Amino acid sequence: MVSRAVWVLWVHPPQGHAFSDMAHYLHRARELAANGPAVHPGPGTRDLVWQPWGTHTLLALPLFLFGDGGLGLTVAALIWGLCSAATVILSHALARAALPATRLGPWPARIVGLLALAWIPHLDHAGYFVSEAPFTCALLATVLGLVAVDARLRRSEPPLGSVLGAGLAGAAAFALRPESAILVVFACLVLAYRHRQLRVVAALLAPLLVVALASAARVQLHAGRPGIAENAAVNRSAGRCHAVVIWAVPDEATRAAIEAARERDGPDAYEAYRHLGRRVSLPGFRALARRGDAHPLALRPALAEELVFVGHIGDPEPHRALRRRCWAATGVLGQARYALTHLALLTAIARPWPESADHPSPWQLPLALLGRRAALVVHLLAALGLLLVILPRRRESPVERSDDFPRIVCALALLSLAIVAVAFFGSPRLRAPYDPYALILAVWAVPAARQRLRS
Repeated sequence: MVSRAVWVLWVHPPQGHAFSDMAHYLHRARELAANGPAVHPGPGTRDLVWQPWGTHTLLALPLFLFGDGGLGLTVAALIWGLCSAATVILSHALARAALPATRLGPWPARIVGLLALAWIPHLDHAGYFVSEAPFTCALLATVLGLVAVDARLRRSEPPLGSVLGAGLAGAAAFALRPESAILVVFACLVLAYRHRQLRVVAALLAPLLVVALASAARVQLHAGRPGIAENAAVNRSAGRCHAVVIWAVPDEATRAAIEAARERDGPDAYEAYRHLGRRVSLPGFRALARRGDAHPLALRPALAEELVFVGHIGDPEPHRALRRRCWAATGVLGQARYALTHLALLTAIARPWPESADHPSPWQLPLALLGRRAALVVHLLAALGLLLVILPRRRESPVERSDDFPRIVCALALLSLAIVAVAFFGSPRLRAPYDPYALILAVWAVPAARQRLRS
């Protein structure tokens, strides 16, 4: 806790690094703190549903209580530091449940706790107002709640308290990043298969469903259509088209002028148009473009490196049209190559963001690159652990089979990460909240593999 407090208060206070996504989160938090949740819908409020609402709502709480000046932002920074510190505690607790007793005693779980304490991506993200720090904490709390539900059901004990805790934590995780629903649903299916307790599973999923419906109604209010968050459409288009920039402009004349300038004078000729509409840039694809055509995973855009269309950046129909064109241009094999590229971007090639754009703290990027290399090693070992969890096992006692639910959930977490990366795109920032599960499987994989080979 002390190390995180020092980080967010003195070393890298997040209020001093509010650019790009962080600035948008802070802007929406200030709007919410000033006007309350009953913001009247209108043309100026659509930005409130660009990203899921959980992060800016959490950020708005200290701003509402202490003002949006120095004190409020300092308390917000402490909340981000507290979430990061709780991640260490929760990772160790999950490791204690997932790692079976060996001759090393409690040391495998302690190793996970020590690695979590020094884990660079989590330390980095505590210093930015982004979703990663609170989401990692909420998702771990959800998983621990699910593990507690399984343990109580195995002992034929009433799981009401664990169900309530896991359900509420799962709802919070969904509000922060809706991708958490994939892991929660997978884990609930496993619980349903193991225990045949459909009422328990329904109770676990009920809070998440309520938050999902509230999120859809909120998008309907501000954008005029149902949805969870408007950035999902542009993220899907990026993954299917591999465009470095996707740009929505207000009218056809602007689009034609941009295209003409690009064809006539190259990409730098239309700098004068950058203030028009909304541009979304993908740092991972930009890094791929810099690697050149000789790289095995070289960027091969389906249409062009920059795609321009007329409309709002969150409108779904222009994005559907873009994705149809990209599918037609690449075919199934091209999209399969894109999917493999997304998985590689989780731990390699892509420079960690926002560290790579943090010009006030240039020392952040070398530190983040070191963290990315460590994550690559851990996730390679975790992939072995995932296979060991999935593959059928012989000569295993009923007790060992009944105690494997924590490891199953860790494997499901990595599978859900792969699904999200394939459907959208990969990046170190997307991967970081799933690193605790990779750490646990990596520490478990080596002795488990040795034991499996012996048997």
